[in-house]
Amino acid sequence: MNREIINPETVVAPAGLYANAIKVTGAGSFVFIAGMAPANLQGNIVSQGDILGQTRQVVKNIIAILEAAGARPENVVKTTTYVVDSEMKNFFTTGASVDCLKAFNHPTDTLIGVASLAGSNQGQLIEVTAMAVIDRT
Repeated sequence: MNREIINPETVVAPAGLYANAIKVTGAGSFVFIAGMAPANLQGNIVSQGDILGQTRQVVKNIIAILEAAGARPENVVKTTTYVVDSEMKNFFTTGASVDCLKAFNHPTDTLIGVASLAGSNQGQLIEVTAMAVIDRT
């Protein structure tokens, strides 16, 4: 699989560690990952009140799914990140935004601030979906 980051000079450069677009050729399989919560194996939201800790758990969960599907973090080409509005500033100041995008080799990303998430009543601050492309080989 060839993965080409597209950031043309005719469009504003990305504001963070993401690409404006990624062109994939020679791909074999796609992996679509549902919104991952910062939950442990027991289904409990971890790192209460800590956006960085929750982001790291989400990344860990996504990597586990990728591995189960025969993919690697660098196969991720698209993420959508949902952060509870009240934590958006902390998402950037703690470095959570960098941890999230760096783990997946600068995918395309859409960041959305939300009023709440499905697990907000349990302390969930972040949720991330991902799409990966795996080589034909």
